[in-house]
Amino acid sequence: MGEEKYINRAEETDKQLKKALNFWDITYLVVGAMIGSGWLFGALYASSVVGPGAILSWIVAGILMFFIALVFAEIAGMIPKTGSIVRYPQYSHGSFASFILAWAYLLSVITVAPAEAEAVVTYMSSYVHGLINSSGYLTLFGVLVAFAFLTFFFLLNYYGVHVMGKTNTVVGWWKLFVPLITIILLLALFLHPKNFVTPSFLPYGTSPVLFAIPTTGIAFAYLGFRQGLEFAGESKNPKRDVPLGTVLGFIIVVAIYVLLQVAFIGGIDWGKVSTASGVTIAPGNWTGLTSSVLTSGPFYQILKISAIPILVGWGIFLLIDAIVSPSGTGWIYEGTTARVFYGMTTDGHLPDAFLWLNKHKVPWVSLLASWLIGAAFLIPYPAWVLIIGYISSTTVFTYMIGGSALVVFRKTAPNAHRPFKLPTPWILGGIAFIAAFLIVYWSTFSVLWGVDALILAGIPIFYMYTMPKRLGSSRSLGIILGVIYWIILAVTTIYFLDYGIIQKVASYYSMSTIPPFSEILANTAPNFILWVVINLITTILFTYILYRGISTYSKSQIKAGFWVITVVFAGLILSYLSSLGPYMPHYAIIPYPWDTILAVVVAAVLFVYSAKSGILTDDLVAVMKNMGIDITKDNNQK
Repeated sequence: MGEEKYINRAEETDKQLKKALNFWDITYLVVGAMIGSGWLFGALYASSVVGPGAILSWIVAGILMFFIALVFAEIAGMIPKTGSIVRYPQYSHGSFASFILAWAYLLSVITVAPAEAEAVVTYMSSYVHGLINSSGYLTLFGVLVAFAFLTFFFLLNYYGVHVMGKTNTVVGWWKLFVPLITIILLLALFLHPKNFVTPSFLPYGTSPVLFAIPTTGIAFAYLGFRQGLEFAGESKNPKRDVPLGTVLGFIIVVAIYVLLQVAFIGGIDWGKVSTASGVTIAPGNWTGLTSSVLTSGPFYQILKISAIPILVGWGIFLLIDAIVSPSGTGWIYEGTTARVFYGMTTDGHLPDAFLWLNKHKVPWVSLLASWLIGAAFLIPYPAWVLIIGYISSTTVFTYMIGGSALVVFRKTAPNAHRPFKLPTPWILGGIAFIAAFLIVYWSTFSVLWGVDALILAGIPIFYMYTMPKRLGSSRSLGIILGVIYWIILAVTTIYFLDYGIIQKVASYYSMSTIPPFSEILANTAPNFILWVVINLITTILFTYILYRGISTYSKSQIKAGFWVITVVFAGLILSYLSSLGPYMPHYAIIPYPWDTILAVVVAAVLFVYSAKSGILTDDLVAVMKNMGIDITKDNNQK
């Protein structure tokens, strides 16, 4: 009865949501979410890592994310649901995969609105003193101003999706035209062609083109494509408008970001770019840009130092946009986070209160949680640049379900109506899965170890709450195992990864003479091996203990979801071995490009494993039945 209760409740609650969004609303949800702080800061940080070749980083990321967007567009047309991204794994693989991926997405999406609020405050510091300190971090005053913006995001969403959607569509036009005009003005009036070969197009080699994608704000800027999917249950004609609006919005924004990077590189006047103390940055010193005056507002500062009246004047509009664009993205993600809470609750992962709707048909408890928890992240992450790598890696991790679910649904619901249907699902689904895996893998070990530890930290909640409520396991045993799991994970992560690898390697590299790699490896590698072995055995053993006491169908959901655990550990192991591992930039166990080639092969194997793990879930049967399609007949005939 536990499974049936959550399935029926989800369908009934979905019917109460207000259908208010049209095609252009969906398109501008995507545009509005993608054009935020990423356009204000991404070009600077990408250039500082790659040089002029950062243009390639935006193009490569756009191509990879486009395949991911395509598979989600088909699924969204087939199953348009609010909170859809965290619900698709429930339909394709069951509760175990659903919980882990939903938890990972919640960890990332809840921090986007605070990141956008921080971006607004950072740009405001150009004309309001006391918002940031000398390190570029928010002061107490800055944190309070950022919290005020978060409160505004909350209120705009509280009064309904119609108000938020229409407001966003209007603001979307502004967010579209300001970057376009900035591009035109810089390319026409302040272009320095020599910058594209100073000192060369790829001064730091080809590998930074890849790892810049998740670490400099590029992937972060592209994450917004899924916002149309998250609001699919509140669209007037979701089967048509959601997939088409998502694809159109994504293509428009990718083109804008590539051109922005070109305009930024071409707009740098090396003779006028200096540090805060007045020291001029040497021509071609792209890494030095992060210590220059450009960090407080990259495009605004370029316009300002040009001394060309029309560009300086346009800089005023840019300062206004520095409030409008991040705010637009912030209020979209405030609503998105609420719908993630909503989606997790419909899947049985959270208490029923997160389904409560206010008189405007908005899940208000979910919205309240997204506002308050998001605000708490302003304290440990008081700067935009500190949080974007974490957000990108954790979010894109959840994208892997797209390619897998595409193939699974073709098998379990072959006759479902698909207004947007892709050819060769195994090929396109595989490309989308591999693309998502690579973006996460390129995050570097220094980011990924923390991300994976936080993802694993959600498993005890599955033991304590979801597994007893939906799968019928022992709650008391789940609580005991969950607490022990948390202790083991915390102790091993702090001792073996943080202290045993990150801090040890940093101490070696701080020496006047760096020791031989063999010595560093001998003193750190055992710590990584112990972390992997202990936590992998703990995860398998504890899950198996609870697994023994549940029904056959519930067991099938555990089996169907274990590919996610495999991805977590496989990705971290590959990252450790690679040129992006803890020993960069001096050493690598597997050098570039062989490490990336190996990652592609491993990702392909994991994709096949994930697709073959998919099952016909009762949730999918219920969803299709409400759409007038009986998929049980199709599966019984196989």
